[in-house]
Amino acid sequence: MERKANENQLLCGARVLIAEDEVLIALDIEAAFRDAGAEVLSPCMTLSAALDAARNEAVSLAVLDVRLGRETTEDVSDVLAERGIPFLFYSGQRLPAEMQEKCRDAVMVDKPASQQDLVDAAAKLLAA
Repeated sequence: MERKANENQLLCGARVLIAEDEVLIALDIEAAFRDAGAEVLSPCMTLSAALDAARNEAVSLAVLDVRLGRETTEDVSDVLAERGIPFLFYSGQRLPAEMQEKCRDAVMVDKPASQQDLVDAAAKLLAA
């Protein structure tokens, strides 16, 4: 029981931006991060919403799908990098060629992954 309590605190105090256009996946990610103690901004399901949040919100970490609809999250990752906010990609797609060079060191978590694997990847990124 105590181990579960410690696992739940992995992201305590973190504010997380989620950019995901699939509702059920976004809700699953949100639940995983809330269970880990993070405060989660409402999931951004469009590029414009994700860009607005990346530019204007106090965020500790971001979880980005590679694409929101037909658009890539390249601009979102650029804003986050400029602000020094760590991010990871959680996607079933590879990075498009235009993003590969800029994001070559980015953490990639392949869909589908367990909630714990996603939280663990985020916790490692925050600890780095």
